[in-house]
Amino acid sequence: MNKTKIRIDGFRMHHAILEEFRFLRDQSFERPPASAYVVYMTMLKQLHVEQNQRGILKEFNLSTWAKKLGISYSTLWGGKKFLEDHHFVKEEIHEGLPVLVLKDVEKYNTPEYGGVLNYLIIPHALFDTNILAEFVRTSNPEGIELLLSLLNQFRTGMSFSKTGEVEKVKQERTMKTLKAQLNKNAKGVRKTLSVLEPLFSIDFSGIEIRGKQIWIKKASFSLKPECVEENTDEFNVNPLIAKLSKELTYFLDGHQIKYKPRDQIDVMISFKQEVVKKLNYLMDEEKETFTVRDRFMKNFFLETMDQIGTHIQTEKERKGTFHFYSIGAFFRMAFRKFLPGALKKLPYELIFEAKIREFTITGQEPALYNLI
Repeated sequence: MNKTKIRIDGFRMHHAILEEFRFLRDQSFERPPASAYVVYMTMLKQLHVEQNQRGILKEFNLSTWAKKLGISYSTLWGGKKFLEDHHFVKEEIHEGLPVLVLKDVEKYNTPEYGGVLNYLIIPHALFDTNILAEFVRTSNPEGIELLLSLLNQFRTGMSFSKTGEVEKVKQERTMKTLKAQLNKNAKGVRKTLSVLEPLFSIDFSGIEIRGKQIWIKKASFSLKPECVEENTDEFNVNPLIAKLSKELTYFLDGHQIKYKPRDQIDVMISFKQEVVKKLNYLMDEEKETFTVRDRFMKNFFLETMDQIGTHIQTEKERKGTFHFYSIGAFFRMAFRKFLPGALKKLPYELIFEAKIREFTITGQEPALYNLI
């Protein structure tokens, strides 16, 4: 991948608009709620779909977005009302039909008329995650502001990248900065960062154990390839993922866990990133099929669900109730925890061949290298 190809696959949000949100946050008594940010991003996404550079929306449907994101219509309506009250968007009649006009978008899209073409890119992949729904559910506009801040910096960082590898472009934040930016204690910061994991790889440094507490000095963020690459099925995993998604539904219903479709998608994204991606090059002995790999992934997924089910029952007996902070984040931690042990059940010859195959094809350190 050369320098010209390393781009976030997404749509624009003009930096000047982001600054207006920040001004309201810092200088007024009406801080933008998480729902206002979400509605504005859905409008920008719709502008991209309609390919309208003037900021005029003809087919925006709040109800459709509520269903897609798993956020209640009334909550998103409140976000839209905030945008209207603060003049980010207004309704007009064009040619006898109602349209929505986003303020200043046309101006910022036309530098020749005094606009400034300075923008960040919001990845399309964001809408395939549970990130926005979680931040709205937990009333966490600071989490969305951190997301936008990182995306703003990544666009600049990627433009100067010499490697052409998206995962090598990093942004750093100290824990002190994150606590101030998110207005949370260290535990709250870690919870917020866990919500961002479908889009970002997050590494911690300067970790210390003080008594029973974990102290973290710094967090390093890198964008995941999902933000820049088209979603293909080169390794033939989609049929298996569809079957396991159905098993997940049975599991959640059986344990009477309240969930939304977006939670189910979030779990499957976690499984793809934490397990499937690491086993892409694990082939059978004849090097033509993925039978052993697929059987292993299916069994691992079901066994992990069993372990989580046991944990749920234990907690219910101990406390009388059980609640997920984030279903996707919980499953992600479980996949990470149990995968190294489960891999030891596979024939080591196949693991060794998978490492050699991945390195030969990609030239990168094999995903299984540090696991087994």
